[in-house]
Amino acid sequence: MNRNNIAYLINSTPKYYYILELHLVLLRRYAHTLKWQVYLATEEPDHLVCKLLQEKYKVEILVLEKENSSFLSSRKRALELLPESIQYVIPMQEDFLLERNIDMETINESIDILDNYKNIFCIRYMPCPGPNEKNPNFNDRFRYFNIEHDFYMFSFQASLWKKNECLRFYTEICNKVKSYGVTNSVDLEVRNNIAENIDGQTLFNNLFSNSFVVGYKRTHSFPNAVYMSPWPYRPTAIIKGVLQPFAKELAEREGVKLIF
Repeated sequence: MNRNNIAYLINSTPKYYYILELHLVLLRRYAHTLKWQVYLATEEPDHLVCKLLQEKYKVEILVLEKENSSFLSSRKRALELLPESIQYVIPMQEDFLLERNIDMETINESIDILDNYKNIFCIRYMPCPGPNEKNPNFNDRFRYFNIEHDFYMFSFQASLWKKNECLRFYTEICNKVKSYGVTNSVDLEVRNNIAENIDGQTLFNNLFSNSFVVGYKRTHSFPNAVYMSPWPYRPTAIIKGVLQPFAKELAEREGVKLIF
């Protein structure tokens, strides 16, 4: 599908550059029908890996300033740096590695929903966590998120957002981090995961109290239900800085050399 107003946005740092080519190889294999522009937001655009992604995979680099390179501020800044023509964005972690073909019919439907429903601003592809089965259905594929049953109204898992609303949330959560007055925000942003903990969820719910998130219905309760999602990957390939064995196997199968 060719939509020039949708961005596929990866944020990364040199620590995790080693997994980026594998991410792009798998994206080409399993999402080859997508023609969305891929953007990489990072602080070292002259790194050999970044040059490789530009030349081989036509990735556009968004250069982050040093002061905008923390976990959350980098995501906010990346959204600000996207072209004005971008209307929708799928923010993607570098270690969300596709393992099966994406479901284009469902993805096309999700785009139609954002096109036609002003009060829906985010569609979560990965049904982990939520939406709770007690929530009302939007249609046969999608279900509303509801604060009565879903703690994780916001999640970093694969989702298609309206760009302005995505930027609005990241702006406010970054302001929340600043309000703590800490010199090093790593504990707040990463270890305590402020965006997904009670602080972030409360902020998210207050910001979007008159709007809705819908998500793909989980097919069943077993772990492999993630493969039945429209964007099938295992959350996640890197856990506490350690690359998981399945990701190493994927790299070997695809002939991608991982240089740590």
